[in-house]
Formats: sequence, structure tokens, C-alpha cells
Amino acid sequence: MVAIVQKLMQDPRTRVSPMAVIMMAAYTNYRRDPRVKREAEALVQTGHRVVFLARRQPGEPNRETIGGVEVIKTIGLKNKRTSTIVYMLDYAMFFFTLSLHLLLHPVRYKLIHINNMPDFLVFATWLPRLLGRPVIHDVHDLMPELYLEKFDAGDTHWFVRALMIQERWAGKFASAVFTVEDRMKDILSERGIPREKIHVLMNLPDDRIFSPRKSPLAKPRDAPFVMVYHGTLAYRLGLDIAVEAAAKARRAIPRMELRIIGAGEERGRLIDLRDRLGLQEIVTFSDGFVPVEMIPEMIRDADVGLIPLRISRGTDWMLPTKLLEYVSVGIPCIAPRTGTIARYFNDEMVHFFEAEDVDSLANAIIELYRNPEKRHALSQQATDRFSKAYSWSEHKKVYIDLVGRLLG
Repeated sequence: MVAIVQKLMQDPRTRVSPMAVIMMAAYTNYRRDPRVKREAEALVQTGHRVVFLARRQPGEPNRETIGGVEVIKTIGLKNKRTSTIVYMLDYAMFFFTLSLHLLLHPVRYKLIHINNMPDFLVFATWLPRLLGRPVIHDVHDLMPELYLEKFDAGDTHWFVRALMIQERWAGKFASAVFTVEDRMKDILSERGIPREKIHVLMNLPDDRIFSPRKSPLAKPRDAPFVMVYHGTLAYRLGLDIAVEAAAKARRAIPRMELRIIGAGEERGRLIDLRDRLGLQEIVTFSDGFVPVEMIPEMIRDADVGLIPLRISRGTDWMLPTKLLEYVSVGIPCIAPRTGTIARYFNDEMVHFFEAEDVDSLANAIIELYRNPEKRHALSQQATDRFSKAYSWSEHKKVYIDLVGRLLG
């Protein structure tokens, strides 16, 4: 076996060239996942060729090139996956497709970058890894925490323990591990992944797309007070709290609009809640998913951005990308004081409210409506102290440099 491996590695076709062919994979829809798009396009801009295996949505082609990235799309089960068994079957189908592709092309790719969830996708790279190919394991989310939250399980549940085991061994198996924040790095290290392997690649917005708007925002006097939320519509993200807060705040705000942009499992329930509260003229929904490139134009006239998420183990470590996108554009934000948000933002940068408290969120909305000077001060402080310190155009060098080192 050693002799075969050495022969393969000596083959001129396997040597690293200035433009390496890199494989990336994620159980996601490529167009809807800004993080993986940013990473893949950063490699293309550096001169590499990127092949990306992703999940196909109904109506999409099996293959297409997006921003210079060659995207291959696999079939999956129905979109609404509500049980652990269905999730695992869908994950297994994607794992099998990825494994088969890499078994057919064991030395084609000079580096392989796997994004979780699930963590065990990284084991599909076993043959290229055996043949000396470096593998990156990119941890976007902590699977044990999300399982606890989604399925209301306890810490001692056998499946939660299994998720922690596969998380640890996936990190040990990979050549390097990326995660999105220092707190997550600490958690992964405490769970047994060697700390020297873990690198932080923050989930920052693409500053080519989310550029600052003109300040101060010029609007007609009779224009409505606009609040926005964009992204996934999930229970843990608290959109029902935002809708109920809008119902209370409208008593003090003559003209207002809550603009909800995105798709997700909570969409139907949120529309029912809106209709039940009689907010049809106030709360609007996009027609499902909206490409990230279109978001800035849809939020540029917003007076406030809402981050109404619930506090749990799965959300306390999150640094919501939508918060950073609002800050990049120059939109003042209302958010709960989670552990991670409070690490980067203070009361001069974000208006905090008591998480899961409808009255607290409604009062925050009313206060910022009545105080345009405070809105301007919040957006200016957030931009000056966060956006100027953290930008994707600079931070992506962390990724490019690590890829360069792994390619040798």
C-alpha cells in the first residue's frame, strides 16, 4: 500500500500547480449560503479552479457555473425534513454521493474543503486523505447544540453523545479545522479537537455586496418607519416575537412596515400569526428565498434591522451574519444581549432588548422610532468600531493563507 501511495504521489499529474483544482462540498443550496460562496469565490479570485458539490433544489439544473465556481448538485429528499430519521437519510444520501465522487477521482483534487453539517461528511475524503491530500473541516454550526434545540433532547441523550463523538473525530481526522468565532474554537478545543488545528474564519458579509449607504438616510416625511429581517425563518430566530412586537408598536407609530425577507419552515405559521393579528398591511413577506446579491437593494431604505432570536445554547454563541450585514450597510439594529453579540457590540453600537420579551422589543422599536438621532449614532458607532475593524476583503486572507500552506 505504501509503495502504491508513493507512486501516485510521484505521478506528475498529482503535483501541485500554481492553479490547483480544489474540491468543496456542503449539504446546502449553494446560491443560498453566503459563507460557502464567499470562500469558493475567494479561491477562484486567487487563481484556483473550484468544484463545489451542493444540494439541488427543485427546478435547478444539475450543474452550473456561478461566479467562476463549478457547482455540481445532488438530489435529496423533500425539503421539509422534520424527524431525525429523515435528516439522517438525507445526510446519508449526500455522504454517499460525495464518497462516490471522491472514490472515482481520488487524486484529482489538490485540497478538499468540507463544510458541516453534518460533521461526518469529512470522512468521505478517506481515500484522498490516505493519498496525502489535505482536508479542511469547516464547522459552521455545533451539531449537538442544534439537535438539543430542534428536537428538545437532553445532554445525556445517546444521540447527542454520538454527535459529540463524530464532531471530535471529524476534527481530528481533518488536516485543519475552521470555525466562525473564538467561543466556538474554545468549545471545539474543550471537546477534544487539537487547538493548534483550529482556525477562526469569521462569517463576515461580502463588502462588495453590502456596501455603506448614504448617511443620513433621506426619506420623505410621510414615508413609513421600516423594520427589516432577512434570512432563514426558523423558530429559534424569533420571528414570531418580532411580529407580535410590531402589533404592539403600531399603537405608537402611525405608519410602519415590518419587511420579512427569506424562506424557512416557520413561514406558514408566521403568515397565520400576521393575519390573526390583523397586520396584513404592516408585515410583508418576500416570495420565498431571495439571492444574497438582491438583499442590499431590499433593505437599503430600512430604519431599523431586527435580530429577534431566542436565547439557547444553540444561539448564544452565534454572531448573526444579518446583524453584520446591517452594520455594513449602516442600518441601526435591535438585538438581544447574547454572549457572542455582547463580545463585539455594546450599548453605543446596538440597541439591546430582553430576549423573548415582546414588550421589551416593542418598546425598543418605539424608542428608536422617536429618536432618529440615536438611530444615526448607533449605526455610525457600529460601522466605525466593527465594520472598519472586520471586513471580508481583509479577513479572507486567513483562508487564502491557510489554503496556500496546506497546498505546500
